[in-house]
Amino acid sequence: MIGLYQVDGKWPNLALMHLAGWFREHGERVARIGAIEQEMCAVVYASKIFSDSDASGVSDRAIRGGTGWADWRSLPPLPDEIEHCYPAYDLWDEKRAIGFLTRGCIRRCPFCFVPEKEGIIRHHAHLSEWWRGQDHICLLDANITGHPDVLGYLDELAQSGARVDFSQGVDVRLMTEEIARALAKIRRYKQLHIAWDNPKEERPVLAGIRILGAAMPKGSLMAYVLVGYNSSEEEDIHRVSILRDLGIDPFVMPYNKRDEYQRRFARWVNHKAIFKSVSWREYATQQTLSHSGAQSFLL
Repeated sequence: MIGLYQVDGKWPNLALMHLAGWFREHGERVARIGAIEQEMCAVVYASKIFSDSDASGVSDRAIRGGTGWADWRSLPPLPDEIEHCYPAYDLWDEKRAIGFLTRGCIRRCPFCFVPEKEGIIRHHAHLSEWWRGQDHICLLDANITGHPDVLGYLDELAQSGARVDFSQGVDVRLMTEEIARALAKIRRYKQLHIAWDNPKEERPVLAGIRILGAAMPKGSLMAYVLVGYNSSEEEDIHRVSILRDLGIDPFVMPYNKRDEYQRRFARWVNHKAIFKSVSWREYATQQTLSHSGAQSFLL
């Protein structure tokens, strides 16, 4: 039997699902396993996504993959015939179709892992390779809006009739009226994600928001906001306040989750009831009093 060991990650591991699908097509028995079951398997594939995850239980004979390993750059990628094999969703009891239409990105954001891992943007797969009529499509593309054939990909998603989750968001700085109209034709699983990571890109971000907002119903957009990398507290407040005034839900992503300010600011913004009723100064003051021993009515 071939064992598939997902070391970490809350989501089903796509690489392991591809492996399972390929081995099944070749008549092999495949099972998801934990550390104890490794000894019962002829071959073990272990995938680790995050560098700080504990992999001490992984057997030395396991075939490793994933960016969580210190030597991930020297590990071989999945062969094309496996990468393009229909995933074995059922082993994870997964009802969604999960996959990529494109890989890579046109950007070179210094805080982002995608350029090193995936390189420049390029076509990866047709939707039919990993979708077979599921009502929910989870798209993993890092920047589908950056591909020259973005309108073709969006039409393919619209024609599917499925609800689509653009899990990594769309690049609002590249927004055009054509792209906005194409996005509006797609059934969405939830709000469409955009990002405003760099305070200095206010003009292109807001220009894209105006175009996208004209094509989408009110309340359709949510914006990731990176804090703690290249922004001041004033710039962080400015961005989330503008987004709120535009009717867009900001969602703060701390660059350093160990930093007290970044964690506190994220809690304030991401707790919508507090964000809409309490100012940052009030919240920060109450949190300081709480940490010093005074009773607080806030989180």
